[in-house]
Amino acid sequence: MTLIEAYRDDLRELVARLDERGVFAPGECEAWEEGIDEADEMNELMVTSEALHEVMADPEGINAVIDEHTYPEMKSFVWVTGLPLE
Repeated sequence: MTLIEAYRDDLRELVARLDERGVFAPGECEAWEEGIDEADEMNELMVTSEALHEVMADPEGINAVIDEHTYPEMKSFVWVTGLPLE
């Protein structure tokens, strides 16, 4: 197992636990999982990890975290890579 695969597994487990606790609205858990699966580089997973830790620190602030990772025009979940969203 590579480091990136292990990190993906850990993040999937974290998402599953947060979902069990009712942190996510319907469809949000799947969006997080999809983003984890589609991440090609470690830095993408690190950004996801940071966002999930923000959610854990302030579960009521999930909307702010989601807004940070969402195109406002589309209201669909995207993963921030540090590059401008154009």
